[in-house]
Amino acid sequence: MEFTNTIDYHRKNPDVSLSEYYRMLRLELSSSLSTKKKIYLDTKFWVLLRNGSMNPNVYKQEYYLLQLALKLVENGTCIFPISEDVFIEVTRQTDKETLLNTVKLIDLLSQGVSTISHDERIEFEVMHFIYSHLKQDVYLPQEMVWTKLSYTMGFSSFSHEYIADSENLVIQKAFTDHMWSIALVDQIKKMLENRAFDDLPKPPTAENINLGQFAHANEASSFKQMFMNEVSGWIDFYKDLLCELMEHCYSNLSNNPASSCLTKQERDKKRQEISLLIYNIFRLDKIGTYLPSARITSSLYAAVRWDKKQKFQDHDFHDFRHASAALPYFDHFFTEKRLTHLVTQKHLQLDQIFKCQVCSKLSQAIDALESMS
Repeated sequence: MEFTNTIDYHRKNPDVSLSEYYRMLRLELSSSLSTKKKIYLDTKFWVLLRNGSMNPNVYKQEYYLLQLALKLVENGTCIFPISEDVFIEVTRQTDKETLLNTVKLIDLLSQGVSTISHDERIEFEVMHFIYSHLKQDVYLPQEMVWTKLSYTMGFSSFSHEYIADSENLVIQKAFTDHMWSIALVDQIKKMLENRAFDDLPKPPTAENINLGQFAHANEASSFKQMFMNEVSGWIDFYKDLLCELMEHCYSNLSNNPASSCLTKQERDKKRQEISLLIYNIFRLDKIGTYLPSARITSSLYAAVRWDKKQKFQDHDFHDFRHASAALPYFDHFFTEKRLTHLVTQKHLQLDQIFKCQVCSKLSQAIDALESMS
């Protein structure tokens, strides 16, 4: 693993903060992706491509799909970024050989590109929502949603208390450059050496959600009411973040840091105001494509709760987050049959709202890639 050394450059350019530098890198990356078709493969399809790569004589269709994908990446037509949920699911593979082969394919097809983490994406979607409704200029989420594989779980840095702030900043930006260029397979190999995957938390299960589904089965008399219950739950979960971001926007626009001195009663009132505002925009069907992660996950949880014949499945947690990453920011979403049905069903039509083509069959994925060749 060769170190990318840009320390001298950053020492000569001390006026750019770490956050501003990271934003510049993401904007530059976004610009380089602007003409490419973006295709989201959920974990199922990454496994299919890995099978085709490792055993092409047995998995002939999978191998053909892989060759199409590689050709489209090579000629600059397409790119296949991942998300943190793909990363989490892929790294749960217990066989080292299959894990490394999957990761090598991710390096090739993603060209090192990932979406920002789920929580970062929600934060930016909320900021975009607030600033847009205040008629302020703001970057589009589509411009800021991309990062490199090293930061798929979120951006982080470090500092040393015995080093001057100016030198800490130089090292932080130089280290960001290094992580910006490093291959995922190199990171995974290092993590395997350090036994980083030995004590991973168990994946979430659906047992408690299903108990809740039947316990509250009579709380909604219409799908719209069921959906609004889910929206209300999303707002309640993120109410502190919503309040914090609203205060941040107010402080920026008014140059008044007084919001940091609010009493608990004043902050609770602001929290209620922003929560009620977002709830009513959803209730009145005025949300459009704003807050896509909130809309998509609320819709999918509501759809399963509303259908008395369905139960939540263990992989729904990651699948619904796959959908919230894919639908607003990608052109195609290759996923599971069940999720395809949920996303495209008549009373949701999330694929049409966000203009993302969704399919689950290998033959459909091949057709989609062949149409771009």
